[in-house]
Amino acid sequence: MDIGSNTARFVVFEAAAGTARAVYEAKAAPRLGSNLAPRGRLSDEAIARGVASVRRFAETVARLGVPRTLAVATSAVRDAENGPDFVREVEEATGVLLRILSGTEEARYGYLGVASAWELENDLVVDLGGGSLQLAEVRAGRLRNSVSLPLGALRLTQRFLEHDPPKTREEDALRDHVRTTLGSALEAFGGDGYRVYGIGGTIRALARAAIEFREYPIRRVHGFPLYDRDLDALGELLREMPAAKRRAIAGIGSDRADVVVAGVVVLQELLRAARVERLLVSGTGIREGIALEAIGAELPASAVALAERSAAAAAESFSFPLDHGREVAGTAVALLAVLGDRVGAGPREALALRVAAWMHDAGTAVDLWNHAQHSAYLLENYPIRGLEQREVLLAAMAAYLHQGDAPPSEWKKGYLPVIRPPDLEMAIRLGAILEAAELTTAAGPEFHLVAGGRTLSLTFSSPADTTLDPRWLEKVRKPMERVFGLEVRTRDG
Repeated sequence: MDIGSNTARFVVFEAAAGTARAVYEAKAAPRLGSNLAPRGRLSDEAIARGVASVRRFAETVARLGVPRTLAVATSAVRDAENGPDFVREVEEATGVLLRILSGTEEARYGYLGVASAWELENDLVVDLGGGSLQLAEVRAGRLRNSVSLPLGALRLTQRFLEHDPPKTREEDALRDHVRTTLGSALEAFGGDGYRVYGIGGTIRALARAAIEFREYPIRRVHGFPLYDRDLDALGELLREMPAAKRRAIAGIGSDRADVVVAGVVVLQELLRAARVERLLVSGTGIREGIALEAIGAELPASAVALAERSAAAAAESFSFPLDHGREVAGTAVALLAVLGDRVGAGPREALALRVAAWMHDAGTAVDLWNHAQHSAYLLENYPIRGLEQREVLLAAMAAYLHQGDAPPSEWKKGYLPVIRPPDLEMAIRLGAILEAAELTTAAGPEFHLVAGGRTLSLTFSSPADTTLDPRWLEKVRKPMERVFGLEVRTRDG
């Protein structure tokens, strides 16, 4: 349970293979931080709303039989003089013990949540809440600095935006305040060249709105690139209408309609201060960070490790043979290395191929027949950590193609702008490699280019009685000739 200044959220996680996947979620909008002065008090009405929200969550915990509950409170309760009184009332009324997070702890959990989904390097993790803005600076994948700033969307709205819609002078004053505060914080960090990852309800709401306006082909917010031009367009639209009309904007909703303009201003100034044109929206944040710490997950981790944990968790959920997938992945990566420039793949494409191999038979959990298409669907929709959206689609397309099927015509337009025509060609090459790897893995193949690079030679290390598909050689020859222009020969029986 995460009790924030604007909203309260309750998530049930299923823990498996060193990762945690959300399987149930509920939220409420008690607005604890409404009309809260810097050293003020939570109002009696806000406390009543907060207690009622936690009570509903606790009833759901009991109904679902969840064995362990972790509950935290953030900015509003942290800043309020009577925050401990609220914690006591919640415990007396519901039995739930809230832990008040410091700003440093909140930033750290946000960092852990993002690190559970991405291989971090030199990055800035931004958590925009109702009462505060947490900035976590990451260097070489590790959390180096963090700061909690009083720049939450609800707090700023109440302080600066008196009218609905806001007056220009009000927004100008807000922008000046945000610019000054952010500039000082980032200057204290002393770094640059960041990638920016964004978490928090306001960021997700703006991402959903941008997805609708752009008619973006992937409808989930995790991994969505939110650009400065998206924020500029949304800012122009939202600042001109009252909150009652903003509620009708897809993605905004009633709990953010009156605070979203302030949120846009904060993000615009943040991107300017960090000198970047976009932030990558992460669907994993503070709640995931808390859950992963509780199960002892190893973070930070490489993209390969994060993706493999996701594949292992999927194998537990859907009961498909991951060991076979790992064997095929080893063969596929070896063949990719031999083909080299013919594929034109870098480390990210190689990771997509590896993930496609791990999960190429996942679709058998749905139906043996047409399982390649089911595998592609699971890859596209199951949370695979460590990959960006383009790489998820490459993996899904490679899995779809691994039985020799032709790419569907709708891919070309349906996946734009996440992938481009060159990516479609890359998916076809990866699919051909995966097809050859699955057909030959059982015999322990070794690949070599011979005859001046015109012929792919195969030798096998397994015993002569190893069973292969009776038509394996023909099936390997077809994609190698069609996709790579290679003749295929074997050097023994």
